Amino acid sequence: MQLIYLSIFLLFGLTSTVLQAGEVRLFTWEGYFSDEILADFEKQTGHTVKQIYFESESLRDDVVYSGKASAYDLFILDGYTVKTFGEKGILNAINPSLSSELTYFSDGAKEACHQYGIPYSFGSIGIGYRSSKVAETFGSWMDVFDYAKEHPGKVVIPDEDMDTVAIALMALGYHPMTNEESELKEAYKLLNEVIGDLLVFRNSLGYAIDEGTESVMDVAVFYSGETEQISKTTGQDDWEYTIPREGTLLWYECFSSLANKPLSQASLSFLQFISTPKNAIENAEKIWFATANDRALTLANDEYLNDTELFPPAAEARQYYYYEPLDSNALKIRGNIINVLSKE
Repeated sequence: MQLIYLSIFLLFGLTSTVLQAGEVRLFTWEGYFSDEILADFEKQTGHTVKQIYFESESLRDDVVYSGKASAYDLFILDGYTVKTFGEKGILNAINPSLSSELTYFSDGAKEACHQYGIPYSFGSIGIGYRSSKVAETFGSWMDVFDYAKEHPGKVVIPDEDMDTVAIALMALGYHPMTNEESELKEAYKLLNEVIGDLLVFRNSLGYAIDEGTESVMDVAVFYSGETEQISKTTGQDDWEYTIPREGTLLWYECFSSLANKPLSQASLSFLQFISTPKNAIENAEKIWFATANDRALTLANDEYLNDTELFPPAAEARQYYYYEPLDSNALKIRGNIINVLSKE
C-alpha cells in the first residue's frame, strides 16, 4: 500500500512540474547567449527558452514601441532606450522578487538600466579589422571612412540611428550625442559619401553569421566582444579590435519586459538563473562578452579578466562617452539619416 501511495505521490509531483513548466520567449541579438547555459536552465527548471532575433536597435525599438513586443516575455534593450521607454510607461518596473539578484550588479550598471531593467552586459564601440588583410592602422574614426573609399566592398558599418551617426560625429571631432543640427548634417554628408562603397550597411556580426567562411569583410564597426564571435563564425582568426583616439560610446544592455504583461514564473526563473554569478560568468566566458555582473567577475578566469577589448585599461576611461537624452529634433534627424542611407 505504501508503494502505491508513493507512486501516486511521485506521479502527481511529476505532473505538477510539467504543468508548471513554461516557455520564455526572448527577443535578443543572435549569438548573445550560450546554448550550453540555456540547455542547463531548461534541464534544471523544466522551462524552455525560445530566442527570436533582431539585428538592429531601430527595428527592435519599433517592435517594442508599437506594442508588438507583447509576443515576447523578455527582450534586450540598451540603457538609453530602457530609460526612454520606461518613462513613457512602455516597460514594466523591476519585479520585487528580483531584489536579491540586483545585489550582484554595480551601482553603475543598475543606474544604466534604471528601475525598468536587469543588467546583462556592457561594452564599447570600436573598429574591427583583419590584421592579415589591412596594412593601415586605425587611430581615428575617420580612418574607417577613408578605408571604405579606397577599398570598396570591404567595410561594414551598422545601420543604427544612434550609434552610426555618433561614429560619424566623432570622426568629425564632434560630441557623439550632440543636438546641433549643423553637426548632424555634416555627419550625414560624411556617411552619404561612403554608403555606396560599403560592403553592406548592417550589423557586422549579423553579416558574419549569414556569410560564415564566405565573408569578405576586412574592416567593420564592432561592439566589444564581437571579435571572438566573428572570428569563430568566419574561421578568420586575425581579427583585431581598437578604440579610436576620438573615443567611444559606453553601452549597457538590460533585460526588460512590456508593461501590463506580468512576468511569468518561467521568466522570473530565467532572470534568477542567468543572474546567478556562477551561471553569469560561465555564459559570459563561453560567448566572450563583458558581463555587468560584478559578483560573477570574482569567479572569472585570468584570460577573461585580462582581455583589454572587454575591459579596457583604466587610463582609457577618459575616452568614454555616455548616452544622453536628445531633443526631439535631433532624434528625428538621426532617424531620417538612417532611413535615407538605407535606401541608397
